[in-house]
Amino acid sequence: MSKGSFGFSDFLLLETIPVLVKETGLDVYDFRFRDFFECKSIVDQHDAPVLLRAGPVENYLETASIVESLGMKLLVTERESKRASLLENWYPLLTAHTPMSRIYDQLPTVDELLHEFSFPVFIKGNRQTNHHKRSLSIIENAEMYESLSIQWEHDKYLHWQKAVVREYVPLRDVDDNSNPDLLPYSYEFRVFFWKQKLVGYGRYWYMCKDYRLHEDDIKPALDLATVAADIINVPFLAVDIAKTKQGEWIVIEVNDGQESGYAGVNRLSLWNNVLRVERREEPIILLA
Repeated sequence: MSKGSFGFSDFLLLETIPVLVKETGLDVYDFRFRDFFECKSIVDQHDAPVLLRAGPVENYLETASIVESLGMKLLVTERESKRASLLENWYPLLTAHTPMSRIYDQLPTVDELLHEFSFPVFIKGNRQTNHHKRSLSIIENAEMYESLSIQWEHDKYLHWQKAVVREYVPLRDVDDNSNPDLLPYSYEFRVFFWKQKLVGYGRYWYMCKDYRLHEDDIKPALDLATVAADIINVPFLAVDIAKTKQGEWIVIEVNDGQESGYAGVNRLSLWNNVLRVERREEPIILLA
């Protein structure tokens, strides 16, 4: 079976889990399984569902069809991946735990926006932001919004997405941001779940100075992430949570774990815990 012929860099068996890997060239996404685990190359059909580790997948249905043509199926179905990746799908399930949001087919007019919101607002695409740019995300007044509307039409990351307007909730800061056009570094964490079992967590803003989850915050933070994971119910899931300046823990977003970057999560511990779950053993969570 030639992995290169369908655009992937490796197809391996991680104990009992077939993993189809596409290296992105970005350290936050990539992990060389063979450097840390004894893996076998998959050269023939395998009965177990296939896990992707591919970074953002442009056409999930096409990838699923390729895997099916090899006589196998993906661990995460297209419907599950969309439930985890698109705000319009996960937000209705998590309204009690995340800022109020509205999804529009295209950016609303200022009058339409102000019918339900007041400035400042947080704006993103249905699937993603543009690399955490502050000027395209935190909109403080009508003039900034008009500027965003013009940029949105030509932005390669945003123009093809539905627009999402969210209530702006100030978060607890962890570091002064040296780049004024990036979102503030906040007390935010990424939590991974494998088949509803917590398998790892770490700081979301891995590029700033080190910060950790305080002892008093561990239980409320991870409890909230677990509630979100149970509701979304996807085999491999990343949940991003943060603490507001008012001291409340909220869900920032969720994502298909197959496409999510590791952020500050210890990836070796993460994959060891995934294997522990597969062996029906309890994960060992490193404090982060």
